[in-house]
Amino acid sequence: MKLQKKILTSVLSVSMLAAAFAGTAMAAEEREKISSVELTVDSNVEVGDESGDVTVTTGDSRYSVEDVELVNDMGEWNNGDVPQVAITLEARSNYYFASMSSSKVKLRGDDAKYVKSRREDSSSTLIVTIKLDALVGSLDLEDVYWEDEESTIARWEQADGAKSYQVRLYRGSSSVGETVTTSGTSYNFASRITREGEYYFKVRSVGTDDSKGEWYESDYIYVDDQMLEDIRAGRYGSTGAAASPAPNTSANQWIKDNVGWWYRFADGSYPTNGWLLINNVWYCFDHVGYMRTGWIESSGLWYYCHPESGAMMTNTTIDGKYYVNSQGVWVQ
Repeated sequence: MKLQKKILTSVLSVSMLAAAFAGTAMAAEEREKISSVELTVDSNVEVGDESGDVTVTTGDSRYSVEDVELVNDMGEWNNGDVPQVAITLEARSNYYFASMSSSKVKLRGDDAKYVKSRREDSSSTLIVTIKLDALVGSLDLEDVYWEDEESTIARWEQADGAKSYQVRLYRGSSSVGETVTTSGTSYNFASRITREGEYYFKVRSVGTDDSKGEWYESDYIYVDDQMLEDIRAGRYGSTGAAASPAPNTSANQWIKDNVGWWYRFADGSYPTNGWLLINNVWYCFDHVGYMRTGWIESSGLWYYCHPESGAMMTNTTIDGKYYVNSQGVWVQ
């Protein structure tokens, strides 16, 4: 008799559990599954901003956008940064989200790529993480000018997003020599000013992705006989005032002293505080003009220059674990 009661109790328990599972399944089936989502992304995050605003909307009435958050906002956006955005979606009543993948999340508007997603609250909440395109500065230039009206040195302000600059000298309406590429924000044209006349220069920025900004034009300076004589004698320094004669050389050259290597232009000047392309190889120079080696941070990115030659390394792995790409940038 006791045995029969135990068997009956077991049967009833199994029946109740089966009924409970059936009820749960029925409840789940009562909600309609959302198999894909479509989002429109509008971003105004820019280089130099201390924050940023990303707007995400949808035209689907089955769910709504509840929250949009920049998850890697570090206080100021730099050139090359890749903003990541977490988007929280809430399903309407009687709907739930299926598991999502990149093919199920359709993104429109500003360029964005799917990273990952996860579901919460019995699949009524979906959090989608996306990444925007790497930020690039405007490449706009300001204050393009000669150092003074009797100077051969061209100067310009640094542009957001620029890795280098292209500079070209003109006499009247004709260009003088080839276009020069430099990573600095100045260039001495003394070696190219060989005749009387009105001179001006143009400069434009080159971005880290090799995109090019617009050409900006300086005012004119007039080079007369006396100034031309002083230039030929090497008496023009950083301000156009008389200076020590330039070294007697007609070519750019590497020089090594008791401190290290530096690079001298034919006019006696030398690069400082930045990068310079020499024979299709990038080199970096410190504030007094000496070649730098090893790891170098520039505009928020890391580069590696050979410890002996100083050449910037590309498409290789440093110390067996740090990969630098074709632009020389360390890829984490």
